[in-house]
Amino acid sequence: MKFNLPTFIFGLVFFVSLMLTENSAVAQVQSRNSLENYLFSNDRVWVSHVYPNPALDFVDIDFQIASSVREVRLTFYNVLGQEVKEVVLEKDQKSMYISLRELNSGMYMYQLSIDGRSVATKKLIVRKQ
Repeated sequence: MKFNLPTFIFGLVFFVSLMLTENSAVAQVQSRNSLENYLFSNDRVWVSHVYPNPALDFVDIDFQIASSVREVRLTFYNVLGQEVKEVVLEKDQKSMYISLRELNSGMYMYQLSIDGRSVATKKLIVRKQ
């Protein structure tokens, strides 16, 4: 395997920027109640963390989306910052099963976007048997 310095640097910069986004005030995990923490919650949307984490072949996510929201997306990135999967969370659903069969074992970042604006980023570990 040939080492590609520009690709490595891009991946590293992207990963650091995701980590900074994760720690920003906008992406801060907010508690909806004392029993459960959410990836993101406001007056129009609440979205749980993906679970289980670490995952094997799938994750689930729970959510509620107000009618005033145009679009909610969950995008998965590998450690090089390359998009590997994207799903749209539908307003008329309350949960979604997301297959990870096409992903290899490793660490991924998943990013929640509401109406085109990134609001939260978290880590996901995938472990294949």
